Amino acid sequence: MSTTKKILIFGIGNPYRCDDAAGIKVVQEIAKQIDTSQIEVKWGSIDGVAILDEVVGYERVIFVDSVKTGKGKPGEIYKIKNASEDKTGSFTSHGIDFLMALRVGENFKLSMPRQIDIFAIEIKDNNSFSEECTEEVSKSIPELVQLIIAEIADQCL
Repeated sequence: MSTTKKILIFGIGNPYRCDDAAGIKVVQEIAKQIDTSQIEVKWGSIDGVAILDEVVGYERVIFVDSVKTGKGKPGEIYKIKNASEDKTGSFTSHGIDFLMALRVGENFKLSMPRQIDIFAIEIKDNNSFSEECTEEVSKSIPELVQLIIAEIADQCL
């Protein structure tokens, strides 16, 4: 029997920094709505090579995070499909280029996921100390929850 786990959904953020908690809030809601042994749901504040500690051993990983591009509207949802194939290294989260972390894992011959997708919500405020997201971001959380559940439904649910 394989020890490889099927899917990890990981919410990244700080639960006390207003909209920065969006990724965490999304995955906490997903955890309430799904019930399967093939999916693991986690959340926390991670960056750097610590990302590898979370992704090794899974076939697929979905990261959920907040992003402040300055170009989008707060609450806008973005998706990077299979970030491990992104040759631009364009997505960073909390100080690390995901592509760089993945390359480190591959160089060490770790059991890396075949697919890593990233979902993000454009945020308005990640500086205020609050356990609540702004209204614009809060309104997008249920939509992103349903998008992710639909994304994995054919694989596991």
